[in-house]
Amino acid sequence: MIDPFTAWSRMVAAGLDMQSTWLRSVETLQASRTVIGARTDLMRGAIASPMKADVAEFARMVPEKVEAFSQSARALTRDTMAMHAAWASQMQRVGAMMMAGRIPTLIEAAKLATQTVEYSVGAMTASAKLSKDALAPVHRTAAGNARRLKRVTGK
Repeated sequence: MIDPFTAWSRMVAAGLDMQSTWLRSVETLQASRTVIGARTDLMRGAIASPMKADVAEFARMVPEKVEAFSQSARALTRDTMAMHAAWASQMQRVGAMMMAGRIPTLIEAAKLATQTVEYSVGAMTASAKLSKDALAPVHRTAAGNARRLKRVTGK
């Protein structure tokens, strides 16, 4: 049976997750601006005085991005595969109902309706989770770099 209160609360939770992801996106953009500015200043300083260059900071730049985006891609792939599996299960249920060769009984139709609502709410929550999980490693890296570079550069 369809429980509208549970469905509604799950949709609200998914909406709050989406809003949280949006806020994390804004934080990531702000942190990126800070990091790019600080690293650009370090590069200017390295051009002016190569012996005083912060090579440790320059050595971090590519590997940290590769690691963050690799983690993001893994999360995106994992969550996308789970969503596709849920979709395939739902399509199997619909297909089985269609292939029965008869009009579904009231109980069968009600069961499919309940499963469809469950799938729909699950798809919404899975979409919110996918975005959140994909952004998390990039946000963590950018925010961490911004905090560290503010301490180092004092800006």
